[in-house]
Amino acid sequence: MLNSKLNLHCSRNYVFNPNKSAMGLSLHTVVVFIILARGEGMRPRFVDELRNVTVEVGRDATFTCTVSDIHGYRIGWVKANTKAIQAIGTHVITHNTRISVSHDDSRRKWSLHIADAQLDDTGPYMCQINTDPMRSKMGFLDVIITPDIVDIRGPSVVVEGGSAKLECEARGEPTPLVFWQRENTREKPGIINRSREGKMERRSRVDGSVLRLHKITREDAGGYLCIASNGHPPAISRRLQLDVKYRPAVSVPNQHVRGVIGKTVALQCDIDSFPRAEVSWTKRDDLYEEIVTGGRYIKEDFHITDYKTRSVLNIYNYTKQDAGLYDCKARNEMNLKGETADGVIYLNTEKEPTTESVYTTPYFIYTDYDLSPGPSKPFLTYNPQISTRRKSGTESPRRVVPHPTPERFLNSSTLSQCCGMLLIWSLSFLHLYFSMV
Repeated sequence: MLNSKLNLHCSRNYVFNPNKSAMGLSLHTVVVFIILARGEGMRPRFVDELRNVTVEVGRDATFTCTVSDIHGYRIGWVKANTKAIQAIGTHVITHNTRISVSHDDSRRKWSLHIADAQLDDTGPYMCQINTDPMRSKMGFLDVIITPDIVDIRGPSVVVEGGSAKLECEARGEPTPLVFWQRENTREKPGIINRSREGKMERRSRVDGSVLRLHKITREDAGGYLCIASNGHPPAISRRLQLDVKYRPAVSVPNQHVRGVIGKTVALQCDIDSFPRAEVSWTKRDDLYEEIVTGGRYIKEDFHITDYKTRSVLNIYNYTKQDAGLYDCKARNEMNLKGETADGVIYLNTEKEPTTESVYTTPYFIYTDYDLSPGPSKPFLTYNPQISTRRKSGTESPRRVVPHPTPERFLNSSTLSQCCGMLLIWSLSFLHLYFSMV
């Protein structure tokens, strides 16, 4: 056992010879045990774990192995899955010119450098110390390719009621996960998945590189996003616009419009269609012809979105002859020959405002109280006076209603007579009281 340890640790400096003298044996034995004690107590060890490394293709990767008490021992680098030695100490063994090694001045940190990392470099790498038994640490190099969408295919325009197949091809390492989402999900939440049997399901996303849409409606029109991710950011997306052809639909916000003579009046209709519809205005009169823009009639079309248009017909210096029914007509290539979508607006004349307001000022006239026998006489007479005042403004004239005379008031009904008599007697007694005071 002693001989083997001597050969392991001191083979270069000392060879044990049993024929030496006792004095020499004793001296050499002391030296050997000193060496052995030093070697056993200061054997190299790893200070830290060997960390995994992830890099993109073409970037540089570095493993760093930190040890203590290295002394005369050496650090070796091995690619564990192929058992190919990369380097020993400061010497590169592999023929791969992209491999290099280095260490710091203290010889504590030893590094293996892999330049321009490729997919073939992926795998486990081992940092070894040539002790007996060997000590080692393992780290993994993951060389990745960030996701990339190579191609996206699908129809750009579909007729309402038809079907569409959207395809997306992506690459990356690891292989990316591909899924579909609607663009602007706040306005159009989710993908509407309709089966051939008529079942409908709304999803926020559909996994897979292929998206199939059946029985498409105008609600399905818009942008679709193909998104690819392999767990290594950033994820990547590409957009495909799907337009749906359908006939125009006309809506009228205000179907009854009043025009003021001499003023400007605006008729409005909103059109929903794709492709964008051609809009015309017609008055239902004897001619029933399309209104041509010019003069007192100006037509303006506002493109709200790719699918919505607002058409406004402005009539300047409105006259009574402009009153009547107006048709807002819209058509596109989806309409049959001569077919249109119509919206109807009724335009009539606002009544002219008046500058006069007539109202009455009624008041009572007091007469003497008569206690003589005979038929009852009215103690109060009602005398309406009509006064006319001119007011500036546009309020409608008030209707002047004739005020009832006391006779009408007293003879209207039994209840009215009772109330009238109570009022008359009350006023009479008040007059008598104040005259006696």
